[in-house]
Amino acid sequence: MTAAGDLLGGRYRLERPIGSGGMATVWRAVDQDTGQAVAVKLMHPRVQDDPDLLARFRREADVVTRLDHPCIVRLLDQDAGADDGPYIVFELVEGTTLKALIRQRGHLPPAEAASIASQVARGLELAHRSGIVHRDIKSHNVLVTDGGVAMLTDFGIARLLDGMQDGLTRTGTVLGTSDYLAPEQARGLAVDGRTDVYALGIVLYESLTGELPFPADTPMAVALRQVRDPMPDPRAVRPEVPAYLAAIVLRACEKDPDARFASALDMADALVDVPEGGTETMPVIPPEVAAADADTGRLAAAVLPDDAATGVLAQVPPPGAQQVPVQAQRVVAQAPARRRWPVVIGGILVLGAGAAAAVVITSGGPDAPVPGAAVDGGERGSGGGFTGLVPLQLASVTDADPGGEGREMPGEVPLAYDGTEATAWRTERYATPDFGGLKDGVGLTLALEQPAVARRLDITTRGTGGAFQVIAGAPGPDARVVGRGTFRDGAQRVDLDDGPASATYTFWITELPPNVAGEGYRAYVSEVGLEGTP
Repeated sequence: MTAAGDLLGGRYRLERPIGSGGMATVWRAVDQDTGQAVAVKLMHPRVQDDPDLLARFRREADVVTRLDHPCIVRLLDQDAGADDGPYIVFELVEGTTLKALIRQRGHLPPAEAASIASQVARGLELAHRSGIVHRDIKSHNVLVTDGGVAMLTDFGIARLLDGMQDGLTRTGTVLGTSDYLAPEQARGLAVDGRTDVYALGIVLYESLTGELPFPADTPMAVALRQVRDPMPDPRAVRPEVPAYLAAIVLRACEKDPDARFASALDMADALVDVPEGGTETMPVIPPEVAAADADTGRLAAAVLPDDAATGVLAQVPPPGAQQVPVQAQRVVAQAPARRRWPVVIGGILVLGAGAAAAVVITSGGPDAPVPGAAVDGGERGSGGGFTGLVPLQLASVTDADPGGEGREMPGEVPLAYDGTEATAWRTERYATPDFGGLKDGVGLTLALEQPAVARRLDITTRGTGGAFQVIAGAPGPDARVVGRGTFRDGAQRVDLDDGPASATYTFWITELPPNVAGEGYRAYVSEVGLEGTP
């Protein structure tokens, strides 16, 4: 029988149990080679003869080996054939489970709940992109460190979506915890990343209210409620929950997977993005987590860094602080109009980044022309602008972020051409005008119904400053820039240079204006369109 003081595998000296389940016990241990404190997950002897459980235990190590993210507990070592039984060695997380945190406090402040859920979603996004569905997201499997980092653990029943399933999990098999079980999972149907999104929505509900949404006497009864009963609004339990967080819970927990957030990343973004005009306290993402996402250029909180060149946040407690960072020390400024929550489900227009054409901004009123060369099919008016142009019909509009992860607020793209200036597509929020030094730009790709020569950009933006281009073709070193300009608070027309017809044009932001709704830098495009000659 394993006991404290035993030397596991000749290397790890066990100190004390820190957790136990039906399949394994987790020990606090010391790595004799490095002196580092670690967590050792040791399989119980009584289940080592069960080939399915043994395979599942070993597979957890295989799954976690694929994942490297500050919001996923790191695997350090494993041994499937040790004399003491199979074991996995993880980093030791100093903190507590989210479940214990909720029990201690009753419920969490909205900003803290949003921060924790957003971090978990970031870790899930990496798992999903690696072909892994966790399938057992619950508050017990989220560890919260003393510095406020939320870390996902226990991939023991994760499903691999790349063919490496070894028959362990098949359609028709229900695995998971009923309180967090997505309807398709409860019914034994196929699962994907949206299954984890549903469970994370339950976790967020639990964090905000201190309760689970579908209590019942038996796990089977709970599972039936997950399938049949509508998701309750957390404000029915706690009216002080912000409306935007309640909307996130309800969307994440839609019964139909197609109606949920299209990805964990979409949910992560929504959680830290307090709607314009709101007075809720902004969630804060710890700097080490924000830094891990730096290649996307995304700022995951509402405060400007002390050292803007880092592109990450500074106004958060340092690692090792004795409490979870709950909020940024400011409230979002009131704005004249609240942003309409986008009703389009993510992944609307899946078109690659297309052409880019440079834009020249006018210096007069909205209709003031910009000097430029005459072009075939359009004549210069007496003021220098073009006459005889017609609106070019758009086949689609998509976000363009080729230097990042290929996406820039895709769910809001329709707001840039919905016919109302009260709504807007926005970029992510960045620490500096140059996207934290992480990319050359972001923008919108306008695909035309048929190739045409665009001679004018009609655009309505918010805020002033920054810079943009219009490119015929895709952004890049050889892009054909047909115009340049700066952001203006209102509508403007930008005349474009002549050139061959193009099927796509890209509105390309090269420098961000100051964020009109808070700290940092962010561009807003209320309406965008092209005029030209077919």
